[in-house]
Amino acid sequence: MIRRGKTEGWLQLPPEARLAWVTLNDVHFNLTQPGVVEGRGGALLATQDLDADDQAHRVLLTVPRDLILSLERVREHAKVDRDFREVLESLGDLGRTPRGAILSFLILQASISSPHLPYHVGVRSAFSDYVKSLPMEKLPTTWNAEELQLLVGTTLGQATGAKMKSLRHEYELLCSSVEHTRWYQAVQDHLDFDDWLQADAMYRSRALDFPNIGHCMVPCIDLANHAAGDATVALYEKTANGDAVLLLIDGKTVSRGEEVTITYGDEKGASEMLFSYGFLDSGMDSAQTMLLSLTLPPEDRYRAAKARIADCAPGFNISETPDGGVRWEGDYVWLLCVTEEDDLHFALARTVDGVEDEVQPLFQGKELTGGAAGLRTRLSGTPLWDVYHLRAISILQERVFSQMQILYSTEEEVAARANGADSAIPSSTFDAAMKLRELEFSLLNKAYETFEHKKLELAQSSVVTRYLAEMREEDLDHVPDDFS
Repeated sequence: MIRRGKTEGWLQLPPEARLAWVTLNDVHFNLTQPGVVEGRGGALLATQDLDADDQAHRVLLTVPRDLILSLERVREHAKVDRDFREVLESLGDLGRTPRGAILSFLILQASISSPHLPYHVGVRSAFSDYVKSLPMEKLPTTWNAEELQLLVGTTLGQATGAKMKSLRHEYELLCSSVEHTRWYQAVQDHLDFDDWLQADAMYRSRALDFPNIGHCMVPCIDLANHAAGDATVALYEKTANGDAVLLLIDGKTVSRGEEVTITYGDEKGASEMLFSYGFLDSGMDSAQTMLLSLTLPPEDRYRAAKARIADCAPGFNISETPDGGVRWEGDYVWLLCVTEEDDLHFALARTVDGVEDEVQPLFQGKELTGGAAGLRTRLSGTPLWDVYHLRAISILQERVFSQMQILYSTEEEVAARANGADSAIPSSTFDAAMKLRELEFSLLNKAYETFEHKKLELAQSSVVTRYLAEMREEDLDHVPDDFS
């Protein structure tokens, strides 16, 4: 429906109508205006030289509180829109989250403009035209099969696959939950999974986190593109009366015709930037951070029990430090470091109400609490901490190496893929994917070397050398006399 509306034009807001929309909804641009930048699409441009030292240049844009598309605003609309209220109430938990409520609202507002429905649904609002002004976003979740092949071996490939499964589940939940509503009965022949993908892309690429509001979308402020570090010239805030404002940062200047930029989060890595916004900053020279999955070995008899009590994501994060080094975070690996031979056991304990059994982990005869993080704390207090630490680093290094192998082994095939105007792969998508692959391989390589240095350091520990010597003696004791 959304794609059809953008193609046929009934879900497009003509340029001449945008100024009228801004005026009608009391949005105030100060020394700025909407514009277009080649290669970046829509943008917010300065109409004259700006200097933060001039108080008249401080506030660049004001958006009234009624235009902040938040969970609160969606609920307010539901009070005057019976069709949407019926949908929102039918969605249950999904409709009680900012994301679920806003995505559903965007789709319903899009459907209001459709000339193909058998009868009118919903109540038109300022957001009916706002949806018309939003472009079709080019995020990995909307890429075609050929484009997705470019991500093989990257962490983004795995994340996109997982996200698509989640989005499919949400869409099926939407349809099954609202199938009895008046709105769904009108749109069911025109609605498909792509509509949920498009609404998700619109939201994910524009969602801002406002103090005391949470995640929301703010028309016009979302024109400002991302720039990292010193290139960021503006920030967004909420005023005392609840309006959203865009402010020029102290000490910043912008020349006439240049972009007014905000940051989408300087801490975000390359994979997350491409995942959520569909681009990589031209100045990005590091993947910055990567999340790698970990899997408990199938031969581990406590595999299911460990996963059940982990209380953390099954993976670890590697990130580049300001000095060019690499650090890692993640407690799940400690579950892979300890086995039954290390005196880790699991028992079943009846819950208070007696309805179900609870898995109770025991380490060295004492109750273990706090999941994988609690296990790490206990391990660090044992005489064999260096041994467990070495095991963890070895596991992490092996996982890093396997990721490098996948990237390296697929590089030649990916690089040879046709791209450009006459291809299923646009050059911009191809270039972004290739840059991601390069940045991730570089960070993986640094992480591998970091882990290698740590392994050598731990291997020289007296605890480790003594432990390995004891293991060798124990192995020799079990060798049959005929082989000794």
